[in-house]
Amino acid sequence: MENIGKKEIRVNPRDLPWIKCSKGNYIWETSFVMKRLSPLLSPTGKEERIPMEVILCKTCGKVPAFMAKEIPDLPTEIISDCE
Repeated sequence: MENIGKKEIRVNPRDLPWIKCSKGNYIWETSFVMKRLSPLLSPTGKEERIPMEVILCKTCGKVPAFMAKEIPDLPTEIISDCE
């Protein structure tokens, strides 16, 4: 299949800016939050736990605001005030 009309864009990661939170942190961790699926809605008829991947600020241990915007119903107590 030809790539007609599409321009190939090459990005060098060295040219991209680092993401830093408002508290000066550059280090992030991958973690999970869990959602509960009721047995009434579960295809197995049993309670299910559904993991959802999030990024945590290494400084405060909470989900940064830019990530929290991607998960609209995230509990406010785990959202950081850093950007």
